Amino acid sequence: MGKYRRLGKNTFLMFLGNIGSKSLSFLMLPFYTSFLSVADYGTVDLIQVYVQLLVGVCTCTLTEAIFVFPKGAEFSKQQTYFTSGLLFSAASLTLTGVLFVILVIALRSLSYEGIFTQYNLCIFLMLCVTFFQTYTQQFARSIDRVSVYVVSGVVLTLTTVLTSLVTLPLWGLNGYIYSIIVSYFVASLYTVIAAKEYAFFSFRRISKVSLKEMLKYSIPMMPNSIMWWVLSTMNRPLLEHYSGIESVGIFAVANKFPMLISMLYTVFTYSWQISVLEEFNKPDYRQFYNKVFQVQFLAFVLFVLGITFLSRPLITLMTAPEYYEAWQYVPLLSLAVVFSNMAGFAGTNFIATKESKYYFTTSFWGGAVCVSLNFLLIPLWGTWGAVIPILLSYILICILRLKITWKYAPVWNKAVYMQVLLLVIGYIAVIYYTEDILINMVSLLGVLALIALLNKDCLSGFFGVYKNLKRKL
Repeated sequence: MGKYRRLGKNTFLMFLGNIGSKSLSFLMLPFYTSFLSVADYGTVDLIQVYVQLLVGVCTCTLTEAIFVFPKGAEFSKQQTYFTSGLLFSAASLTLTGVLFVILVIALRSLSYEGIFTQYNLCIFLMLCVTFFQTYTQQFARSIDRVSVYVVSGVVLTLTTVLTSLVTLPLWGLNGYIYSIIVSYFVASLYTVIAAKEYAFFSFRRISKVSLKEMLKYSIPMMPNSIMWWVLSTMNRPLLEHYSGIESVGIFAVANKFPMLISMLYTVFTYSWQISVLEEFNKPDYRQFYNKVFQVQFLAFVLFVLGITFLSRPLITLMTAPEYYEAWQYVPLLSLAVVFSNMAGFAGTNFIATKESKYYFTTSFWGGAVCVSLNFLLIPLWGTWGAVIPILLSYILICILRLKITWKYAPVWNKAVYMQVLLLVIGYIAVIYYTEDILINMVSLLGVLALIALLNKDCLSGFFGVYKNLKRKL
């Protein structure tokens, strides 16, 4: 049971370090939507979409390398990695700023006015502070300052809440953007001071060799990062073009609820990767893999069912009336996140086998399908034309990764998973068909009973653990 205990402990620590920033936008949704119009919320979402793409491209995803290379190294070597990576990124971001100015001038000379030209300074500043916060937090985790890593997420959360409570009522959309920028900067400063990262910065430790070593690791991860950006966010600019900025705001609000599921998996995957590296070559890895696969799959299914059942009341309770139509996109977006998480879970085997090329190839095919369908369906169906391609592309990536990793870790009882997914799809259809709360409740209880029946072995395992804990207490 040691490997399960380690997995649980690591997951808990990663949960504390990430829960703040990833759940804040959901918890503060009623406050934000009361001051931001649908168009304003769409604008914020588009700004963050641009930042998500550019932060990896402009810095060669060095935030991934700065966790891997300093870990376990001597102090002088850690200084080398930290300084070299930070200075390279600073130079890269400076060049990005120059390109921003040139691009904005060119676009305005063509009489183009959009979110990028209107908010280019905000996008650039948010890009810089997002990188700095991620870089310093990842380095803190690498040098085993886990407590700083955890508290950094809390600082980010509290600062965003406190500043937005002041700036949003005063300055509206601009105030909200300012609060995000300030919060990331404050969290970065905390991490630097608390982890004493300033001691790791030294111009004398600049090393082209160490920088090349990190870039050799991080640059191949850029295509995969871009493909996931294409999958999850490229639909926003298309929605803005064909359906207006209001549709982007509706989609962004609808996507907040499924992101709860994604948030939980993102936290879990940090610790799961460690367990995969530790257990992959052991004889009982397949059993371990399948047990964890079953538990996380059932957990995500339960979240989908719960969010689907509550989609109408949640949107009504947590947003302004003009956002109400967002509820109808929540169930399918939630189901898409389940397939995304399953694909991510299967893909962790690529870390152990060092076959990182499959991250890109599988994401490429999913991205190609998503982009093609976005261009085809968004002009015809608007927001639905953005939702359906996401679901289909994640299903494709999941199937491809499960097929590739089958030789290392085949998924047992696949018929059971298919039956559970069919039950979930059936329940989503019921939610779309009727608003009758009694019918929806009875249907939910029936689906839960059937899922429990199909997964008796998993439930018996939970009861066994519970009895053991009870005896110890």
